[in-house]
Amino acid sequence: MPGTEKNKDPGAGNEVLLRIENLHVEYRSGGAIAKAVNGVNLAIRRGEAMGLVGESGAGKTTTALSILNLLPDRVSFVTKGDVFFNGKSMFTTSEQELNSIRGGQIGMVFSNPLTSLNPLYTIGHQVAMVLMKHKGMEKADAYRTVGDLLELVGISRERINQYPHEFSGGMRQRVGIIAALCCSPQLLILDEPTTALDVTIQAQILEIMKRLQAEYSTSLLMITHNLGIVAELCKRVAIMYGGEIVEEGAVNEVFENPKHWYTHGLLDAIPKLTGPRVELKALPGLVANAQKLPQGCKFHERCAHSRGKCIESIPPFFKISDEHYAACWDAEENA
Repeated sequence: MPGTEKNKDPGAGNEVLLRIENLHVEYRSGGAIAKAVNGVNLAIRRGEAMGLVGESGAGKTTTALSILNLLPDRVSFVTKGDVFFNGKSMFTTSEQELNSIRGGQIGMVFSNPLTSLNPLYTIGHQVAMVLMKHKGMEKADAYRTVGDLLELVGISRERINQYPHEFSGGMRQRVGIIAALCCSPQLLILDEPTTALDVTIQAQILEIMKRLQAEYSTSLLMITHNLGIVAELCKRVAIMYGGEIVEEGAVNEVFENPKHWYTHGLLDAIPKLTGPRVELKALPGLVANAQKLPQGCKFHERCAHSRGKCIESIPPFFKISDEHYAACWDAEENA
């Protein structure tokens, strides 16, 4: 089963940096219970770029917040499972050590940089504070480094004393990226980092990410609903639906030979630049309701290929190849 190897991947020979094991997360409010994450297993190796794909409400952001142990208090509950970073549980690690890991060893870039940048402080001050806290830099050295990083992402160092509102959306996102990368984290989590940007700026941000990942050898977890971004940036991909991973494998293999009908549906909704003109196919219905998840395969209510077995039983992961798994009963014949 994907994400369950213990120390190293025998094929790649790369040590596993992050491991999510059988993670279950619920949100509880006013007597209602939403099961946001339901048994996620995932492993990311050192220096690897992994894509996590699914519709809004699939559980992607909850999974990301669980990695950092930043789930909202009093309403969110980890009912089962664990997250291990460098072999240490993020749920039993002390708050002091967590504070050194967040920003220092794990960086995160959010979809809206205005939510992560303080409007009351200059961007130079905000990034410099990260360096001073996690790297122990003196103020002058920290500001000099921030200036170098701004130049690296195409922003003049002369703007170091300007405030977030003085930057465009694309520039603010670049500032968010260097704030997350300035301490050379081992893992960078990107939660829909290009959602609010136009396609030209998206391309620039992705090019920056590829260049910085190559330079710093940082592991990436790219959370998105955009399969094109995953194809551009990632080597492996996990498809998420109803709080579960339903397919996982090498990007080219999953995209060229999908074995879960949800993955088929996502790919069919993408316009093709070559070949005959065909009508785009939209997935019917809405994403599974986390407060009332269907029995069996979570996707069966929207799947044209569902049958009795899909409704009655949750499909296990079937191994399609060494790097490809799918939790679909129709994948059983290819396992």
